[in-house]
Amino acid sequence: MKFIMLLLLVAGCASRPQLYPNQKLKKVGKEAAKQDVDQCIADADEYLKSSKGKQVAKSAGAGATIGAAMGAVGGMFRGDIGRGIVRGGAIGAAGGGAAGAVSPDQLKQRFVNQCLAEKGYQVIGWD
Repeated sequence: MKFIMLLLLVAGCASRPQLYPNQKLKKVGKEAAKQDVDQCIADADEYLKSSKGKQVAKSAGAGATIGAAMGAVGGMFRGDIGRGIVRGGAIGAAGGGAAGAVSPDQLKQRFVNQCLAEKGYQVIGWD
């Protein structure tokens, strides 16, 4: 499980937005656009270091903990505590993440998308 989380984190860090070739991109060129993307990513990283960014990122973890505890109680009644913990943790993480907004990677992508949109670019996806 930890390996999968690490793999997703590394993959998320290497991810970059793909820009639609609109008038802005055609006007400034690929090199200037790359610099704008790099600046927006740096701004997003700085934001995620802030207390608000950390608060959003923690929501899914808190939900998983609460869900796992609830799953353990449910599992006791069904005779399978282990399975109850796993199921409860998964449901709690999803609920906590939804309640707290989005995952750190999603938050970063949304931040970068908005930053680039304000500069006149259109993001069509992430690689």
